[in-house]
Amino acid sequence: MPQINSRRGVINKKKTCRSIQCSHFAIVVSLLLSTIVIFVATTLDRSEITGTLDSIGRANIPLDLTESMKRKTHHCLNDDFRPQNTVGVWTMLNDNMDYVKGAVKVGLGVRQKTKTPLDLVVMELKSKPLSEEMWKLLRPAGFIQCTVESIKAPEKTRGDLKEKYAVLHVWAMEVYETVIFLDADTFVQNSIDGLIEMDLKGKAVGVTKDIRGGKWVDTFNSGVMVLHPNLKEHKRLVELLYSGLQFEFVMSDQGFLNEVYKDNWHEIGFVNNANLAVYRFQRKYWDNYNLEDFNVIHYTMQKPWKCKRNGAYMPICNVWFNAFADVN
Repeated sequence: MPQINSRRGVINKKKTCRSIQCSHFAIVVSLLLSTIVIFVATTLDRSEITGTLDSIGRANIPLDLTESMKRKTHHCLNDDFRPQNTVGVWTMLNDNMDYVKGAVKVGLGVRQKTKTPLDLVVMELKSKPLSEEMWKLLRPAGFIQCTVESIKAPEKTRGDLKEKYAVLHVWAMEVYETVIFLDADTFVQNSIDGLIEMDLKGKAVGVTKDIRGGKWVDTFNSGVMVLHPNLKEHKRLVELLYSGLQFEFVMSDQGFLNEVYKDNWHEIGFVNNANLAVYRFQRKYWDNYNLEDFNVIHYTMQKPWKCKRNGAYMPICNVWFNAFADVN
């Protein structure tokens, strides 16, 4: 609008931009505003999705997205690894078909007896993948695949157990709040809901006392473990493995874990890892329980698929044989 200059009594006009300049300025402003709107919308949408995924099995949607993403950490290399629950029951397998069948029965037992929503996961080595024939047995049982890199064994480790250190990857699976690790030579006879919900009383791992040479020892058996994955703890474990730490190398990962957690483990109870060695060497202790009381039977002394008819372990092996007989 024209303005009157009271001092000079003349009419002045404000300077106006040229039409082309105004047009360019308007375009720039429009693009800038559009970019801001898209950025805000995308950010909100991403937050909503992240919160929804993280709220599965949780009471609240986390506000700290960095922490939310951190909890989703895992070491699985395969793109089709898609966890559905906050609890995982894990086992580790190589190319031995007998142990694959053992794992199938583990999975079927868990599915049949346990109420807690959970994922069944088989961890396999990238350098030694399971065959499609094996996965044709594992997938119908409900297992999903997690392929991991090998963890190099210390030189003193027994040759046939060098692959076992890969079990340490389980500590890096922060995508799960709780992991139950079960050896493939175990059998889940009853519910493991109690294990999943167990309070570890501030200890790092839940395990049970071992028996060696026919006698009870102060170390634990790692065939059944309860743990809460933590990436920092995984890093610490791997660093300790290569630190020159001395442990019972003949026992591979079990010897290592016993050295690391010798004062930091919680007793989960014999019924959750009924070691066949106790049946063999501490029969009076075993007979304090009824066979049907055991939640998890651990076939340490005799693999069930190798049990001889009328052999010493046959009463316990029959539990395995008679369950899901079509997998034998």
